[in-house]
Amino acid sequence: MSSHSLQGVERIQHLVRAQRQPQQKPFWRRLLALASPSQRSWHGGLKLRGYKELSNAEPIAPVAVGQVQLAIPLGRGRRSAQPCVQPGQLVRKGEVIGIGDDNTPWVHASTSGIVEQIGLVFAADSAEPVMAVILNADGLDEWIERPVMEAPQTLEALVQRALQMGIVGLGGAGFPTALKLAGAQQPDLLLINGAECEPFLTCDDRLMRERAEALIEAADYLADLLGITLTRFGIETNKPEAMAALRAASRQARTPVEICPLPTRYPAGGQPLMIKSLSGRNLAPGTLPAEIGVLALNVATLHALGRAVFHAEPLISRVLTLTGVCERPGNVEVPVGYPVSALRAVAGADPEGQLTQVGGPMMGQPLPDPTAVISKTTSCLIFGAERYLPASQSSGSCIRCTRCVDVCPMSLRPLDLYAAAERHDKASLQALRLDACIECGSCSSTCPSHLPLRERFRQSKTELRP
Repeated sequence: MSSHSLQGVERIQHLVRAQRQPQQKPFWRRLLALASPSQRSWHGGLKLRGYKELSNAEPIAPVAVGQVQLAIPLGRGRRSAQPCVQPGQLVRKGEVIGIGDDNTPWVHASTSGIVEQIGLVFAADSAEPVMAVILNADGLDEWIERPVMEAPQTLEALVQRALQMGIVGLGGAGFPTALKLAGAQQPDLLLINGAECEPFLTCDDRLMRERAEALIEAADYLADLLGITLTRFGIETNKPEAMAALRAASRQARTPVEICPLPTRYPAGGQPLMIKSLSGRNLAPGTLPAEIGVLALNVATLHALGRAVFHAEPLISRVLTLTGVCERPGNVEVPVGYPVSALRAVAGADPEGQLTQVGGPMMGQPLPDPTAVISKTTSCLIFGAERYLPASQSSGSCIRCTRCVDVCPMSLRPLDLYAAAERHDKASLQALRLDACIECGSCSSTCPSHLPLRERFRQSKTELRP
């Protein structure tokens, strides 16, 4: 490991030690940690057709790499690792190909092969090109020799393991898991988000059904290490098989982990809403879950962390939903950097002439480029999405019907926010709590004037950043 990387890890360890000083937890927090979940309600939301049945019937299938060319993203923006390989170099599966600083997860080869070049590519869920290691797979899929490593016994060691194994949030945001763990301030509640409230997505559902024992093991380990008194999985009620599998695994492990139903209402998986439903605690705008005693992880992130802890396995693949207009919809475990064009053939989708939506229809986006590759945060590909998405329509003027207010899960007033955004009135945007918007798109989907509310709010957030 380079001296620069060691210094970065040492800075994270210092942060952990500083935040883990013993202190008495507030009475209200200790009381809530012992309370049973009561399905605390939240305002608004939408009942959407799920289309889950298109892809959730079959087990997760592995995708064979073969001799395809992979383009493994090194990160995004300021959280990009620096390549540590050269063109012509032979690398093996799991080998480090990008080293990050103390804020950036490392990147590893998804298979064995020869480095072609370091260059810009499109990741499927990124609108801008990202730097990547382009690798010509040799078809052998040969692992690097991995030393036997015990599970970390301290938070500092776990933070270091998560960073070096490249673990990031797989629910969409991609936030480094090492930083989330390092920032944990004596949490008493571990919440695992298995809501998967977006239509079409079923990758988390299948993961919970098929790898429930591993998820319970990882949750128990994390709770024991951090001294967390209560662990809850939040799962929408339209996933009874997942809930049953996790309850069975919990009973087998004799663990007090609670499996809690969430309402089948979009966006139940939004972090503030999930936290409120399962704990009654309110996550104020600009507040981190750690500040209210909560450590929240997506189920896929928890699974990846468990693989890193117990098997010293870096994050080099993910479970991905293939759905929409295709012959073989389902869920596949695909190497990071795998081309979307090759996944079309796996799914039996039309190779061209169709819109491919990346992610769900509410918070996802169209595939940015035909040559795009799978990143760590790519969760779903909807082929032929034009069949399911509403047709584009020209927008009119706000008629102040307040439908957007009725459905906003954060109890905001989108019509007033939109008016302020159009005026570039920063003071009003702040007063109206634009920072509380979770960009779920509920307002846009119900607006009879077809105003681009979510897109405008995203733009305004960017304008407000210092």
